Amino acid sequence: MVQKVLMTSYEDLNQGTEDIFLDIACFFIGKDKRIPFYMWEDCGFYPSSGIESLLLTSLVKIGENNELSVYDLLRDLGLAIVRDEDPANPGRRSRLWNHEEALATLRRKEGTERVQALCLKYDNGSHDYFTRQELQSLSKLRFLKLDSANIQGDFTNLLSNLRWLDWRGCPETFEAINLYLEKLVILDLSWSKVTQDWEGWSQIEMPRLKVLNLSGCNEMMITPDFSSYPQLEMLILERCSQLVEIHPSICNLTFLVSLNLKSCSNLSELPPEMGNMEALKELLIDGTAIQEIPESIARMKKLETVSASNCYSLTYLPISFPTEALSILLLDNAKIIELPDSIGSLVKLERLSLRDCRQIQKLPESIGKLGCSLVELDVSGTLIVELPQSMGNLQLLRVLKMERCHVREFPNAIGKLRKLEEIHASHCRSLEGSIRSNIENLQLLKILILGYSGVSSLPTSIRSLGRLQTLDLLACDNLEQLPILPSSLTCLRISSKKMSVIPDIQYLVELEDLSLGYEKPKELIDHPPWQYWAVSLPKLKSLGLSRCQISYLGFGYDPACNPQLNKVILTGVNLQGVSAFPSSLSVLSIQDCSSLKSLPTVQNLIYLSELELSKSAVKEIKGLDGLQNLEILVVSDCKIVHLNGLSKLTSLKRLSLKNCDSLDKLPNVSNLVMLRVLEIHRCQKICNIEGLEELTSLEQLVMSECKAASSDEVKQGQRSIGKRLRTSH
Repeated sequence: MVQKVLMTSYEDLNQGTEDIFLDIACFFIGKDKRIPFYMWEDCGFYPSSGIESLLLTSLVKIGENNELSVYDLLRDLGLAIVRDEDPANPGRRSRLWNHEEALATLRRKEGTERVQALCLKYDNGSHDYFTRQELQSLSKLRFLKLDSANIQGDFTNLLSNLRWLDWRGCPETFEAINLYLEKLVILDLSWSKVTQDWEGWSQIEMPRLKVLNLSGCNEMMITPDFSSYPQLEMLILERCSQLVEIHPSICNLTFLVSLNLKSCSNLSELPPEMGNMEALKELLIDGTAIQEIPESIARMKKLETVSASNCYSLTYLPISFPTEALSILLLDNAKIIELPDSIGSLVKLERLSLRDCRQIQKLPESIGKLGCSLVELDVSGTLIVELPQSMGNLQLLRVLKMERCHVREFPNAIGKLRKLEEIHASHCRSLEGSIRSNIENLQLLKILILGYSGVSSLPTSIRSLGRLQTLDLLACDNLEQLPILPSSLTCLRISSKKMSVIPDIQYLVELEDLSLGYEKPKELIDHPPWQYWAVSLPKLKSLGLSRCQISYLGFGYDPACNPQLNKVILTGVNLQGVSAFPSSLSVLSIQDCSSLKSLPTVQNLIYLSELELSKSAVKEIKGLDGLQNLEILVVSDCKIVHLNGLSKLTSLKRLSLKNCDSLDKLPNVSNLVMLRVLEIHRCQKICNIEGLEELTSLEQLVMSECKAASSDEVKQGQRSIGKRLRTSH
């Protein structure tokens, strides 16, 4: 039924859009959509409208990094459509993506003019040969993938319709002649041993080439001369680790739109006259050794993105950037001392990141001139002490990140940033005192992260922030109490050494993630009602309690309620008792709860997949045999005396026991057929492990400081594991 609906959606497409969908399903899942666009446009498939149709019908998805993807069911549909073109003869299908079928078709010379796209993937270094005769009948071929293969012979009047040659891992030697690829627009030679002297640069004629991918060509120290490719629009040199020089002919590529030099770690300079590339929209130099960005960049009127993150040698920025189009400027980890005052002239700048620019001490006042464009500002990890008052002019700012910096207080102007949705100010140790009351003006604020700061109080006006979803106050050790919080919160994290009572948060009925930590036992003794705490938040999914003095923890869910709680983590809590856990739990971790001597039965936790019990006085796990879905069981530094029911845990994949001196034996483990890891350390009384020889899925068996470590069963088990691993490899 589902297949029928999907097929109907496919049949409603026009021919060009059908071709685009089948190309993606067969070859281009995970590819940057911009690259096949060049081929589809040249073939008259109208990719802009085609992709839009595919998105509207949910036949195709596009990820955050422009990558193409389809659901598995749709991919299978596409493959089936192509197979059905001729089930018996692959050479009469439009696309051959399977290496064995494609190879057999070529070797038997069974290919026909119906074949539009063909893929061969050899292991790196095999370099099998293909000749004119094997490719001659493929007159309509527009996409050819020849990973780690070679071609030789005379190719006169051959591959005349080829638009994309994907020749990854091509050999150092070039053995073809008269290879005239008149319509080729994409050439991918990534992860090859080509250098600037490779004969293919002079032997292959590609007058219309628009995309050249040389990623990972690690033997190339100087780029080739680009004079023969005047229409080039995308040049990808990412991860060319030995590249030290870019041929000056690059400056004549007046149609170049994207230049990717990411992770060319030995490249220390850009061509001074690169400003001649007036069509350039994207300059990516992340992870290079470039020391300065040339002044000529100011002439690039169409430049939209400059990404220079992790350029640890970058010390100099041009006095002025192109002002007309620049929208993204990323300078993370650069060694620049300051931003030029001209930053204020970038009237379209939407995102500015100075993350971990550790020598920057202030922002220029001119940043306030970006009020009609700037959406995200990141000054985390800088030496900035004070944000300029002109920031109040940033009327479109939605995200402000200033983690690990030296800001002492929120600027007075914070209340003017009415579009602000996120404030990230964790680990700002110098940020002290109260948060300004004018924060109430930030009615769109969704995320406020102040963890590990010196903040001592929040204004009562915070209650009015009706869209606030995340409030993080972890390790705000100067915080003594909380005001009433907005009921919209879905995530609340609080811990403080000075807070004396647990705040009343039962009214926060939207909470899904809650972490609490308190450390004032004296005050808590003076407030006995807080020694018992009941959890009844209807939407809560994750609960974490750490270092607080709650003595009794209850789960007060109404019988009619269907609790959502699936994770409970208790660390260093002064617990003496716990009521029955809700049956919805999938993860339960209890650590450093030394006063806890017993647990309620876990028999009802049928969804529990992970159970950890560490440093407690618990002597037994009641109802262990009911945990049919348990995959991980970790018990350490406990007074546990037995693990009755362990043999019933047929889903268990990992069992770890450490420092359990009271545990003298294990039940027979032969039923633990899924067990992959078994480790027992310093459980001195365990003498042997019955049923160990039946555990054929076991991949790791580690034992130390227990009598069983020297037993015949364990030694034989370790030998069997070693033999299985050797065989599988």
